[in-house]
Amino acid sequence: MELRHLRYLCAVAEHTTFSEAGRRLHISQSAISEQIADLEREVGGPLLYRNSGRTRLTPQGQLFLAEARKTLAAADRALEVTQRSLLGQVGSLSIGFFLWGAGGFFARIIRDYRKLFPGIKLSLYEMRTPEQMEALTAGKIDIAFARPLEPPFDQTLRAELLYQDPVVAVFPRDHPLAGKPVSIDSLVTERLVLCDRQMTPALYDGIVALCSAAGFSPNIVNTAATWSSVLTLVESGEGVALVPSGVRYLRPTGVIFSPLVPQNLHMGLAVAWNPQNEDPIQQNFLRLVRDNKDRIKRAHGN
Repeated sequence: MELRHLRYLCAVAEHTTFSEAGRRLHISQSAISEQIADLEREVGGPLLYRNSGRTRLTPQGQLFLAEARKTLAAADRALEVTQRSLLGQVGSLSIGFFLWGAGGFFARIIRDYRKLFPGIKLSLYEMRTPEQMEALTAGKIDIAFARPLEPPFDQTLRAELLYQDPVVAVFPRDHPLAGKPVSIDSLVTERLVLCDRQMTPALYDGIVALCSAAGFSPNIVNTAATWSSVLTLVESGEGVALVPSGVRYLRPTGVIFSPLVPQNLHMGLAVAWNPQNEDPIQQNFLRLVRDNKDRIKRAHGN
């Protein structure tokens, strides 16, 4: 039994004659009659009363018709959903991000995507860059807003740089340098609070190298596993910190950010994905991000 057998029976039931059903389906009357006869042989009994005029369904034909219509509707639905999926219009998309890194643009991108593709179920997960890379590799998320790829993930994943986040100094509100442009030299006597090296090795090493180039070794008195903890330590008077400017989106109240001059230390933010799992849904999202890339850069002063 094939779907065409069901369509032929439905057409005859609707138009009451083989000739009219054949005309509507653009096939010959004899062809449609032959196919319905094949269907009746497979069913094991007549589905139509035949006479020289109009045809009528037998009681068994009426039962079969009701189920045939359900089957055809389900088949049409399956075809529609699959075609829309091929266009990236239905399905699901899981996105990893970290709040202070994604900054102000992330919410806008998500809102725009929801409007463009309301049939996509979005799942958003806040996670650190190492967790995002592992989740991308394992197929647990589809898109990541994270730091640029580092070994070994740069061998299997793909990423596009969105912007470079300048590193700034953070002081307690009552610090004499708070809010003023500062050079790395002005921090020579300061106690420094940094994020753990295992969390941000590139930034940690970059700060140490920057201080070394200025002729001093940084006095690192404490480290923390999260940026919110770093800000808490600064607010508590434990020291000052050097952080990506996006950390300001954590909205701390007891600290003040100061620009670092000259500005030669940055942390990049990239959109990353696993090419092995790439599909039209991901491609549509990536296209939206690329279309907004200039606006994202302007929002972050790049």
